[in-house]
Amino acid sequence: MPHPDAPAAPPASRTRTFVVDAADESAFRSLNGVGGVPGPVDDHPEFPDMTPLWREAGVTVVRSFDWVSRLDTRNDPSSLFPDWSADVDDPASYNFAATDQWVESVHALGAEVMFTVASSIPRNKLPAADVEVYGRVVERIVRHYSHGWAGGPAKPVRIYEFGDQPDFGPLHFAGEPREFYAMYRAFCEAVQRVDPSLTVGGPSLAFSLEADAPYREGFLSFVRENALPLDFFSFLWFTDGTRDPLDYRYVARELRTLLDDHGFTDTDLTLSYWNYLAVPSSSAPAEEKGAFMAATAIALQDTVIDHAFFFRADSGRDPHYGFVDPGGVGDVDGRPDERSRALALAGRAMRGRRLAVTGGDESGLVGIAGRDGDRVRVLVANYAAPDSALAPRDEDRFTFRIPIGEQRIELSLTLPPQRADLASARVESIVLDLHRLPWAGRTVTVSAASMTGAVDTSRDIEVSADGSLQLEFALPPQSVLLVELTG
Repeated sequence: MPHPDAPAAPPASRTRTFVVDAADESAFRSLNGVGGVPGPVDDHPEFPDMTPLWREAGVTVVRSFDWVSRLDTRNDPSSLFPDWSADVDDPASYNFAATDQWVESVHALGAEVMFTVASSIPRNKLPAADVEVYGRVVERIVRHYSHGWAGGPAKPVRIYEFGDQPDFGPLHFAGEPREFYAMYRAFCEAVQRVDPSLTVGGPSLAFSLEADAPYREGFLSFVRENALPLDFFSFLWFTDGTRDPLDYRYVARELRTLLDDHGFTDTDLTLSYWNYLAVPSSSAPAEEKGAFMAATAIALQDTVIDHAFFFRADSGRDPHYGFVDPGGVGDVDGRPDERSRALALAGRAMRGRRLAVTGGDESGLVGIAGRDGDRVRVLVANYAAPDSALAPRDEDRFTFRIPIGEQRIELSLTLPPQRADLASARVESIVLDLHRLPWAGRTVTVSAASMTGAVDTSRDIEVSADGSLQLEFALPPQSVLLVELTG
């Protein structure tokens, strides 16, 4: 007999209808940021070129944290400031070359850079030895990337983030909260000395639902009490413990309330990392990951998140940890797989003006549509959470281990409440019921692409006199489909 807690067996086959109103328009939220290494540069030729994928995906902003040259707090040849005994005011004291090339490659895409100021984690997590000198170094780096000091890029960087997961146990910051706060103050003062109009924020919180925490409430209280700027509050979320695309809706609401209650009503909410899985021991097939990615990209549009960065939109070749991160896309050489194609399909779909769509559910079967010039696109994802995510939890807590060399660091975090609606209806096919199309009585070209790489041959179909059209497609669980109509 089946276990009493096991999910009920779904019907063998089901069809879901998605209704698209092509005359009901609204704006897409600009959430198409990524983290990752753009590609090879002179000093680091080993990275595959991700810029063609990023261009196809319409990436708008790239977070720099994964790049090789960070601002370490101790002497480090790869650091932006390699030797802390060097002259702060001398351009020769800085190591800008590789980062300059990455900034230029991002700008060549028409995208912005969110420049993250953080140390060379995991090799060094120590606080600044001299906060005053640290602030002066930050100032020169900002002058280089925003005002062209020492031959900086022609296009200025406008967004600066401080910190990366200072609450992640002993793995990302090995100092006291007060030392982190002092470094944030020095960072803010340095940026403001260069240009008060630049955007600043942080701290890329790791454990977003832990209440009364030093890097959550404590950080916000310090910022408010010292009248420091906080244009955005950054946080991360992965779903190893839930496998639920709607975690982001819940976590974002909690953090938005937290910010508002602390008086930060004008502070944006920035999701600095999102992906399906982050713990190295977590695993799933590429098609499951890709379906989750597309479903989440759609779901993010209806959250209170202002900016979002998919991590990581590169091959996963990590220059700091020395392994291939399973959160990457494609293979180690950058060749595409379901994850990279899901990223591209989602980016292609969410351009132009958003169109009204109904027919999805809260399990991962979701759709979104847009009109971009003479094209109407509809993206549908059919993500099905694994059975392990549907079994009742003993508590809303996730405990995991991170391997660092021979160490196994155990950490835990609070999860959103478990949702019964996560259980998939196991839909196998969809009907797209499109209304008020701009080509009434005319012929349109219809094509479809999936994250497997399959592309349906384009076909010409006549739109009815009232602007309606129905199309049917197979869409089994763990699949993604982008349908494009061209007039």
